[in-house]
Amino acid sequence: MFTTLVRFDAGYNGLFKCNLCRLADYTALSRYVQNVIETPGVRETVNIDYIKRGYCSITARNPNGIVPVGPQLPFVAA
Repeated sequence: MFTTLVRFDAGYNGLFKCNLCRLADYTALSRYVQNVIETPGVRETVNIDYIKRGYCSITARNPNGIVPVGPQLPFVAA
């Protein structure tokens, strides 16, 4: 579940039009991601820029290849 949730706002939200809510709008799920990301060694394995580039390279969904600058994700900040 962590893998899907950590990618939700950066990958799924815009590209797959899952944009009614952000992960931050779900208190329990946000807290879960925050708890997991604070586990020693986990934060270093999460690369949001790589996730965004990967999902935005799906030309069927993003034919112009535009990679958004955002979103700002609180759990990514060091």
